[in-house]
Amino acid sequence: MAQTPVSQFRLPTFTKEGHRSMMLVGSEAIVGATHIQLIDLNLTLFTGDASNEVETIILSPLASVNPGEGMVRGGASVRIIRDDVEITGRGWTYNHREKKVSIHSSARVVFRAQLPDILK
Repeated sequence: MAQTPVSQFRLPTFTKEGHRSMMLVGSEAIVGATHIQLIDLNLTLFTGDASNEVETIILSPLASVNPGEGMVRGGASVRIIRDDVEITGRGWTYNHREKKVSIHSSARVVFRAQLPDILK
Protein backbone atom coordinates (compact mmCIF):
# COMPACT_ATOMS: atom_id res chain seq x y z
CA MET A 1 0.00 0.00 0.00
CA ALA A 2 1.69 3.18 -1.20
CA GLN A 3 1.71 6.31 0.92
CA THR A 4 2.41 9.68 -0.61
CA PRO A 5 3.88 12.64 1.32
CA VAL A 6 2.31 16.00 0.43
CA SER A 7 3.31 19.53 1.51
CA GLN A 8 0.66 22.22 2.03
CA PHE A 9 -2.18 19.67 1.85
CA ARG A 10 -5.74 20.96 1.14
CA LEU A 11 -8.92 18.91 0.78
CA PRO A 12 -12.23 20.75 0.30
CA THR A 13 -15.57 18.97 0.79
CA PHE A 14 -18.84 20.12 -0.74
CA THR A 15 -22.55 19.43 -0.19
CA LYS A 16 -24.71 17.79 -2.89
CA GLU A 17 -25.82 21.32 -3.80
CA GLY A 18 -22.21 22.39 -4.40
CA HIS A 19 -21.76 24.50 -1.24
CA ARG A 20 -18.58 24.26 0.76
CA SER A 21 -18.98 21.95 3.77
CA MET A 22 -15.44 21.50 5.06
CA MET A 23 -11.85 22.48 4.28
CA LEU A 24 -9.12 20.19 5.58
CA VAL A 25 -5.65 21.76 5.60
CA GLY A 26 -2.29 20.55 6.88
CA SER A 27 1.27 21.79 6.52
CA GLU A 28 2.27 18.19 5.72
CA ALA A 29 0.34 15.02 5.03
CA ILE A 30 0.95 11.35 4.39
CA VAL A 31 -1.84 10.21 2.07
CA GLY A 32 -2.69 6.51 2.09
CA ALA A 33 -5.46 4.50 0.44
CA THR A 34 -8.00 5.08 3.25
CA HIS A 35 -6.32 7.41 5.75
CA ILE A 36 -4.51 10.74 5.76
CA GLN A 37 -2.02 11.62 8.51
CA LEU A 38 -1.79 15.40 8.95
CA ILE A 39 0.66 17.72 10.66
CA ASP A 40 -0.72 21.11 11.74
CA LEU A 41 -4.37 20.34 11.10
CA ASN A 42 -6.67 23.26 10.35
CA LEU A 43 -10.19 21.91 9.81
CA THR A 44 -12.68 24.63 8.87
CA LEU A 45 -16.37 23.72 8.95
CA PHE A 46 -18.83 25.79 6.93
CA THR A 47 -22.61 26.22 7.12
CA GLY A 48 -22.96 24.18 3.92
CA ASP A 49 -25.25 26.71 2.27
CA ALA A 50 -24.96 29.70 -0.05
CA SER A 51 -23.83 31.98 2.81
CA ASN A 52 -20.51 30.04 2.96
CA GLU A 53 -20.04 31.15 6.58
CA VAL A 54 -17.49 29.52 8.87
CA GLU A 55 -19.18 27.68 11.76
CA THR A 56 -16.23 26.04 13.51
CA ILE A 57 -12.44 25.80 13.27
CA ILE A 58 -10.59 22.79 14.69
CA LEU A 59 -6.82 23.03 15.18
CA SER A 60 -4.44 20.24 16.22
CA PRO A 61 -0.71 19.54 15.72
CA LEU A 62 -1.39 15.93 14.59
CA ALA A 63 -4.48 14.24 13.19
CA SER A 64 -5.62 11.15 11.34
CA VAL A 65 -8.39 11.50 8.75
CA ASN A 66 -10.61 8.80 7.28
CA PRO A 67 -12.42 10.65 4.46
CA GLY A 68 -14.64 7.67 3.62
CA GLU A 69 -16.05 7.56 7.15
CA GLY A 70 -16.05 11.33 7.63
CA MET A 71 -13.90 10.93 10.76
CA VAL A 72 -10.98 13.04 11.99
CA ARG A 73 -9.16 12.17 15.23
CA GLY A 74 -6.05 12.87 17.18
CA GLY A 75 -4.32 11.98 20.42
CA ALA A 76 -2.59 15.34 20.70
CA SER A 77 -4.05 18.64 21.80
CA VAL A 78 -7.06 20.17 20.07
CA ARG A 79 -8.52 23.67 19.97
CA ILE A 80 -12.08 24.20 18.76
CA ILE A 81 -13.11 27.76 17.95
CA ARG A 82 -16.64 29.04 17.38
CA ASP A 83 -18.14 32.52 17.73
CA ASP A 84 -19.79 31.57 21.03
CA VAL A 85 -17.32 29.12 22.60
CA GLU A 86 -13.69 27.95 22.59
CA ILE A 87 -12.80 24.43 23.72
CA THR A 88 -9.41 22.86 24.28
CA GLY A 89 -8.41 19.36 25.31
CA ARG A 90 -6.43 16.24 24.42
CA GLY A 91 -7.42 13.09 22.59
CA TRP A 92 -10.35 13.91 20.36
CA THR A 93 -12.62 12.71 17.56
CA TYR A 94 -14.69 14.66 15.04
CA ASN A 95 -17.56 12.90 13.23
CA HIS A 96 -18.48 15.04 10.22
CA ARG A 97 -21.70 13.14 9.44
CA GLU A 98 -23.03 13.76 12.96
CA LYS A 99 -21.31 17.17 13.32
CA LYS A 100 -20.02 15.95 16.71
CA VAL A 101 -16.71 16.52 18.49
CA SER A 102 -15.67 14.34 21.45
CA ILE A 103 -12.77 15.33 23.71
CA HIS A 104 -11.34 12.53 25.82
CA SER A 105 -9.26 14.39 28.44
CA SER A 106 -8.26 17.79 29.85
CA ALA A 107 -11.30 19.53 28.34
CA ARG A 108 -11.59 23.27 29.01
CA VAL A 109 -14.56 25.30 27.80
CA VAL A 110 -14.69 29.09 27.58
CA PHE A 111 -18.09 30.56 26.70
CA ARG A 112 -18.13 33.84 24.83
CA ALA A 113 -21.92 34.11 24.82
CA GLN A 114 -23.87 35.35 27.80
CA LEU A 115 -25.46 32.63 29.90
CA PRO A 116 -27.87 34.59 32.14
CA ASP A 117 -29.83 31.61 33.51
CA ILE A 118 -27.02 29.09 33.95
CA LEU A 119 -27.07 29.15 37.78
CA LYS A 120 -30.84 29.09 38.28
